[in-house]
Amino acid sequence: MIKLRPSPKSFSAYVLAVFLTVLFVTVTLKLWQADLRVPLTYYGEANYNAMLVKGVLDFGWHVDNPAMAAPGELNLRDVPMMDNNLLFAMIKLIGLFTKDYGVALNLFYLLTFPLVTLSAMFALRQLGISQLSAIFASVLYSMLPYHLDRGLHHLFLSAYFLVPLAALVTLWLAMGKLTLVDATIGKFRLNWREPKLLASAIICLLISAGGTYYAFFTCFFLLVAACISSVSRRNWRCLILPAAMIAIVFGGLMLNLLPGVLHLRQYGDTPIVRRAAIDAELYSFRLSQLLLPVTGHRVALLAKLKAAFNQRQFINENDTSSLGMIGLVGFVTLFGWLLVRKPELERLETDGSGGLLSQLSVLNLAAVLLGTFGGLSALIALVITPKIRAYNRLSIFIAFFSLLTVGWLLDKFAERFVKTSSRQTAFAACLLVALAFGIFDQTSARFVPDYPKNKAEFDSDQKFMRQLQTALPAGAMIFQLPLVSFPESPKVGRMFDYDHARGYLHSEGLRWSYGAMQGRDDEAWQKLLIAKPTAELIETVALSGFQGLYLNREGFSDTKIESELEAALGKPQFTSDNGRLVFFDLRSFGAQLQTKYGDQFAAKREEALHPLLLVWAEGCSELEGPPDNRYRWCSAIGELEITNGSAQAREVKLETSFATENDATLSISGLLNEQVKTGKEPLAFSRSFTIPPGKHRIHFRSDGRRVLAPGDFRYLVLKLSNFKITTERE
Repeated sequence: MIKLRPSPKSFSAYVLAVFLTVLFVTVTLKLWQADLRVPLTYYGEANYNAMLVKGVLDFGWHVDNPAMAAPGELNLRDVPMMDNNLLFAMIKLIGLFTKDYGVALNLFYLLTFPLVTLSAMFALRQLGISQLSAIFASVLYSMLPYHLDRGLHHLFLSAYFLVPLAALVTLWLAMGKLTLVDATIGKFRLNWREPKLLASAIICLLISAGGTYYAFFTCFFLLVAACISSVSRRNWRCLILPAAMIAIVFGGLMLNLLPGVLHLRQYGDTPIVRRAAIDAELYSFRLSQLLLPVTGHRVALLAKLKAAFNQRQFINENDTSSLGMIGLVGFVTLFGWLLVRKPELERLETDGSGGLLSQLSVLNLAAVLLGTFGGLSALIALVITPKIRAYNRLSIFIAFFSLLTVGWLLDKFAERFVKTSSRQTAFAACLLVALAFGIFDQTSARFVPDYPKNKAEFDSDQKFMRQLQTALPAGAMIFQLPLVSFPESPKVGRMFDYDHARGYLHSEGLRWSYGAMQGRDDEAWQKLLIAKPTAELIETVALSGFQGLYLNREGFSDTKIESELEAALGKPQFTSDNGRLVFFDLRSFGAQLQTKYGDQFAAKREEALHPLLLVWAEGCSELEGPPDNRYRWCSAIGELEITNGSAQAREVKLETSFATENDATLSISGLLNEQVKTGKEPLAFSRSFTIPPGKHRIHFRSDGRRVLAPGDFRYLVLKLSNFKITTERE
């Protein structure tokens, strides 16, 4: 029975668990050194998540951000994040108490630790684990390398407090404690007032809004539980309740994602949401990664062992999978249970301690078979969907199964050997020592943020941005150099991904060019600008209404472009204290352009804002090759979207060459309707045609043979070389 009103003793146990968690988090991260206004991590994806948090505080939600992607605005429906709506609601709640994005970001992350502890504690107690053992296991579960390593970079994965509840519902179903089938007569019995049934439905709804990965994995375990229950009871009706739970999770997830799904269906997807089946292998975990210690272990020998292992290929976020020594005991026990006890599915409900260890051993095996390198995940990605690719994130479920097993083992030990009050005191003291050892083993000195460095960078950026905000009028647009793709870009020079987001993070009322979405018109427009000579770039930026130009010196290997900017605009108005950022005021230059062009200024601005934009969509890869021979590959089906943003039709000329691995037929439809024969020798192709105002598409369809390139997992069929579309005047 679920106890909604815990006893004072039970309440005290939860308080103690939270206290220990807060204590260990404080010591592990040395939080007494932190300034909570400064994000604990101030680079990379942490800045992306900071941008989301500030978006919620500034604009009420995260999906629309008019302060970014100027002269357009950032629309995050292109990168659907609505699967985290529960977590965004929590951020909005924090926003009722503070409008400082740094404070809100840090508080949300730090709150995930006690929340994980509380949910794990609740699940463990519901599964019959004693208070002391539950405190021990839940605190360790909250302090896993998975949690500390992901940190602000994977902020929403750090909020895995729903995982223990998902495991609880799964085990209730597998053990027959949650069912619609009467055990005596084998027929349906529905009681809407059953606490476990109501709690499970609520948990499934929460999971549906707590992240796609955790929702997907929950559905997988519910499916496994359905199979266990139906086989164990030999009654197909046992499949119905798990199926209903899966429907709640999946249906709720789709409802949360619906705005993004409808947006992508209307406008097409972007490169950032396209995944390849091979990704499921690249981002899986290896069994050895569960067993090995945390990277940078405090014991030098163990640190060297893990460092040697990490020299292998495909080491990425899966490095966070380590269970720690105590979790390893539970993990090995579950596999030992499988090998020694060989639990039969027909006897799982009565095997072991209420079937708990047998159930856990089967669920644990299923998780390993799904998530490990070369496992079932590769087949799912190939046959069903490649959208789910980071199967290493299953390790957080495996960790819960393992620590639950440790709690069970501790209880069995206590039942046999801890019967007097003195032994109980000694047992509690030993658990406290073991807990401290477990935290020592699971954590690393590298988890401590570099507080002085973070604050120095933060203060330098903040001062610089406030200078800009004081100098410029509200709503002023600032163009940022170098051009950095959004989201998910490799390092540009010495810049980390999302460094440009700091402009938005430290300002109010200004608009920034960074955030132009990959595969959309805003990015295509910015790419056209960057391809221009510096003098022409400056003029086009000023004509487009930008009042400032911001340059991050870390993004360039030399001072060439900065020197060219100075030659045209004079010395920069502001330079950051650390020397990384410089700002050029474009207002006087813009006034000069108005004088220069006179009556033609409006036409020049229209031309600058609405050039012909080309976006290579479905089936087409990025440009490759040297500057004098640029090419791109398409699959058997490719698509080019052309936007004519002006009010007038444009006469254009298309020039390119086509090549395929074998003799094939290429069909072109849309704005052009052609059919040509292609082969290994490039076929020169040139056509003139009219592009009316608005968006239009050219579709390519080839029946050529796939090109198999070593180490390249793309589906390559059609090669387009030196593609260009020029207007009649050009």
